[in-house]
Amino acid sequence: MTSIILIEDDDALRKQLCFTLENDYKIFEASNSPDAIEMLKESDPDIAILDLGLPPNENTPDEGLFVMNHILANYTCKIIVLTGQNTKEAAVKSLEGGCFDYLEKPVNINQLLFSIERAKLFLETEQELKSRGVEKIELQVQIGKGLQEVRESAEKNLIIKILNETGFNVYKSAKMLGVKRESLYYFIKKFNLVRDKDD
Repeated sequence: MTSIILIEDDDALRKQLCFTLENDYKIFEASNSPDAIEMLKESDPDIAILDLGLPPNENTPDEGLFVMNHILANYTCKIIVLTGQNTKEAAVKSLEGGCFDYLEKPVNINQLLFSIERAKLFLETEQELKSRGVEKIELQVQIGKGLQEVRESAEKNLIIKILNETGFNVYKSAKMLGVKRESLYYFIKKFNLVRDKDD
């Protein structure tokens, strides 16, 4: 089972996210950077969901970026950053620093689930490539294009690829992506995807 460490100082939000994820993932929790660093040693997770605004500096991204850099230096997990402050600046810093994805607060659960699934696919692909002698997948992001546009383009391309492979079978596509059908319907509607009439 894919393991996730959830590093978030807002107790209510952390519990809500745990409740959403705990049936499908092994969840570890931390509410500050010292606890996160200790929990990382115990869990060695596949994915980290990281709030940038951690105590004692909740109003700046500094503490979250410190934890992110620690993770990148010591672990192979993918980092999904949560940010609700100075959003663009914080997102640029986290992406430049090496996080896998970022999401703005308030958190859209469907977007979070899809980001987790993309992170899982990257991890699985990296493991497969490593077995062939390729060390790492490099995802080049041009910040000037707009962060939201880059993420949405990656999401859309992945969904189109899977839908094409399954002949636009939503049930099979959702299973392949590891998401609920409701989540996939959300993205189909969001990206205005329709089945090719020639299929």
